[in-house]
Amino acid sequence: MNTDRLGFLQAADRIGHRLCRDALWSDGRCTWLGWAMEAHGGAWRTAYRPASGVLYEGSAGIGLFLTLLFHFTGEPITRDTALAALAHALSGTDALASGGEYGLHSGLGGIALACGTAGRLLDHEGLAAQGDAVLRRAARIAPDADRIDVINGSAGLIPLLIAASHGERGEELLRAALAHGEHLLALATRTASGWSWNTLGSGAAPGAAHLLGLAHGGSGIACALAALGAASGRAAFTDAALAALAYERGHFQPDQGNWPDLRDFVPRGADGRPVCMLAWCHGAPGIGLARLYLHRLLPDEPSILVEAETAIRTTAASLGGTMAATGSFCLCHGDGGNADLLIEASAALDRPSLLTQARNAGAAAVARYEEAALPWPCGLPGAGETPGLMLGLAGIGHALLRLHDPEQVPSILICAP
Repeated sequence: MNTDRLGFLQAADRIGHRLCRDALWSDGRCTWLGWAMEAHGGAWRTAYRPASGVLYEGSAGIGLFLTLLFHFTGEPITRDTALAALAHALSGTDALASGGEYGLHSGLGGIALACGTAGRLLDHEGLAAQGDAVLRRAARIAPDADRIDVINGSAGLIPLLIAASHGERGEELLRAALAHGEHLLALATRTASGWSWNTLGSGAAPGAAHLLGLAHGGSGIACALAALGAASGRAAFTDAALAALAYERGHFQPDQGNWPDLRDFVPRGADGRPVCMLAWCHGAPGIGLARLYLHRLLPDEPSILVEAETAIRTTAASLGGTMAATGSFCLCHGDGGNADLLIEASAALDRPSLLTQARNAGAAAVARYEEAALPWPCGLPGAGETPGLMLGLAGIGHALLRLHDPEQVPSILICAP
């Protein structure tokens, strides 16, 4: 085994040991204390609180990472903690269902994904069955106009439903995926320059531009619609996906090699244009992941691959030879997530040099933080290490496992059927 690859596994294992050590146990379940953003007094503030059960920052995401880690290390405490974390996530599903939270990162969809993955990898039929039951529960919730993006809505749920619809009793799940797809078609803002969606729902400022990107914008919705077009054979979904890409293309900034962050609170640059973020959630890394996936589904659309190449170049240049170029190593808006694009592109385009670049940057990060016993830079400015998947240590561990063995550890940043 390559010693550099082994170093990534060892660093991920040390992170896993810390997560197991810091877990708070009760009655066969466990969770963690960590940092989160909460609305208070009309502003977003950091708060230190118990983790929820969802995929984004909660015990489902942490349990998913520990499951993958156990697959390589076989340590019983890692398996036991993973199962307890998922038990905690499952204990909150009634409240999520009552609140209509069917989303991938913020609701039932992500818990179903984590439990289904753990059920397979841990050879735990009961957990896999619970994951299937949670996904079916999500499928029975009516689509909501305030829940349509990848993070919390239809665009994140649709690929999970399609993937599970190939098994027994799959018709119910495919019907639900189609209902969410029709929901997205009905909510689209249709102009000559393309289709877009108000993913902020009732919280959007009047006249605000609709967002771009994978987490909250057109790229994520395009992936879901294209997947649904491929699964159903209905051209209306594929056409809508292409219209979403046209909208994003109209906002592309060639001198930046990137797509701008159109959230209304983001400051504009000196030239008056909206600035570009470089992250999975907003900007080239997430858009690149979406374009690679869409290229597989729509290989006869040359502009998709051109845009993927642009996103790869921009992201690769930002990583350079060191990590924390973004100030964070988290998956959502840090270098851990940005490196994921290079890993995916290396396999999709048969370009090993991209994986080498990601591993070189990852090795520099391990030396800078893990080997020096310094806190990993997580995704909450002004806060310390936090345990969750998308903003914290579980996600950093996941990124290291990806660098160790990308064939056995799939990306969690692009959920594709």
